[in-house]
Amino acid sequence: MANKPNVVFMLVDNTGWGDLSCYGALNPTPRLDQLASEGIRFTNHNTEAQCTPTRTAVMTGRMPVRCGTFRVPQPGEPGHYGLSPWEYTMGNLFSDGGYATAMYGKWHLGNVAGRIPTDQGFDEWWGISETSDEAAWSSHPMYPPNWPTPKIKAAVKGQPFEEVDEFNLETRPFMDEKITEKTIDFIRRNHAEDKPFYAYVGFTNVHPPLVVHPDFEDATNSPFAAPKNLAELDYRAGQILDVLDELDLADDTIVIWASDNGTGHLTGEGIGSGGYWRGTFGGGWEGCYRTPAMIRWPDKIPAGVVTEEIVAALDWYPTLANLAGLGDKVPTDRPIDGMDMSAFMLGQAETSGRDHYLYIGVDAEPIAAKWKHFKVHYRYTLEESWTAPYIKRQVPMVMDLINDPHEFIDLMDSELVYAWVIGAASAPLVALAQSQAEYPNIAPGADFEGYN
Repeated sequence: MANKPNVVFMLVDNTGWGDLSCYGALNPTPRLDQLASEGIRFTNHNTEAQCTPTRTAVMTGRMPVRCGTFRVPQPGEPGHYGLSPWEYTMGNLFSDGGYATAMYGKWHLGNVAGRIPTDQGFDEWWGISETSDEAAWSSHPMYPPNWPTPKIKAAVKGQPFEEVDEFNLETRPFMDEKITEKTIDFIRRNHAEDKPFYAYVGFTNVHPPLVVHPDFEDATNSPFAAPKNLAELDYRAGQILDVLDELDLADDTIVIWASDNGTGHLTGEGIGSGGYWRGTFGGGWEGCYRTPAMIRWPDKIPAGVVTEEIVAALDWYPTLANLAGLGDKVPTDRPIDGMDMSAFMLGQAETSGRDHYLYIGVDAEPIAAKWKHFKVHYRYTLEESWTAPYIKRQVPMVMDLINDPHEFIDLMDSELVYAWVIGAASAPLVALAQSQAEYPNIAPGADFEGYN
């Protein structure tokens, strides 16, 4: 197993850049702080605007706009919305590399046969196929009694999925506990068989409805649920880290902990904090796209590193493939937008290699582009609402994220000399358009079978 490191990828939901104490929050998150200190903590980790697109980026290394998954599916849309079975996921990659693979928790990349985790490379799955807010639907007094109620599902590779429990306000508080238990069991089973494993752990916190596990009601003095949910996230991560220590697997396991997008204001209370970055999720401001992330691999990845280098959710796919010695399995018949950052992660390169990031809206059109420490906004949304319309600029805004992290000062208003930044930041958009002409975007829900 020495030549095949285990991988545990913990992806949390709607946790903001400023929600962890190692990022300056008042919420105590001791286990995550320790994890960050034992590896690399990223301060410029960039995701997509919503859950489904970020999970696409992680699973495929491809921009969600290419995959037809650039926004979350709306209630009532056809059930085949999600990743095309043609996509080659991280589950496929590790499975083909000889790993045991499991996905526990929130998938949000398809809810019908052919598009669930066990159809996309995973040996087993337990969790929800869509979003956590479904837990509250059936409790509403106006919810039609003849409508189906949301379910927790389970499956093994090669078999149809089963609905194993109700997903409602009674089961919602215990989701992350059960996800953790199943992850730990998976780790123990494969350690006993001396088989390398890849565990993709999709925690459901901190996403509405914010219902607190009974064990964490007194975890903080806050009257709000979100800090208690964060305390549970910290504890659950610690449980998984503890079993790696117990089984003497820590040195042989790459651990990633990251959030899928920034925080929001969906429940009347602020779910969390974007730190000093502006905006809620769904918009084009940094508070939506810039999230906490960290990686640990003892004696391989340097400890105690805090970096401002630009990294993206897209980059985990090729990076983990190369760290695990599976780089030859990354597909070459399609655009892979993620960058291999394995040399940077291992301390063999001073930079990540990425100097830009493109912000694509939930309408599949560009919102903004980041180039080094400059950011160009073609459009923007009102930061107070994730449902607000995009407002198109007559002239793109140019902002300096070092001197203006709150994105309040448009340099184009007073200094036309910065117009050249628009060209520099927009160059990747030109390259994307050229690539899309050769490899057209997959339509949402399409039964895509490959490029000619």
